[in-house]
Amino acid sequence: MTLDQLKATYPDLSFEEIGPNPDWTEDSVGYCFVVEALPRHGQGRVTVMIDDEPRLALSGSTVGLFKLLANWEIGRAHLAYLAYELGRVEMAIRHGLPYLQE
Repeated sequence: MTLDQLKATYPDLSFEEIGPNPDWTEDSVGYCFVVEALPRHGQGRVTVMIDDEPRLALSGSTVGLFKLLANWEIGRAHLAYLAYELGRVEMAIRHGLPYLQE
């Protein structure tokens, strides 16, 4: 899926392509995700890393982020972890609490 297709499919999310390598294909190392809370905007942010390089940052509601990631072909263990972290982000945003990814 290309960035334009993602933008069309998930219009409520914002996308920021990072880095010079546009390839988002998972290799033997796999994906890594950095999850953040953006309390001023009432949103979450997930940066997709491949080979320890950031490739794509996604911002928006935690539900929208999870829907996109659930449709991404990532492993179930990664998806369960992201659901857990996005739930923590949502609680931090709602209650104005600090958030630090585990």
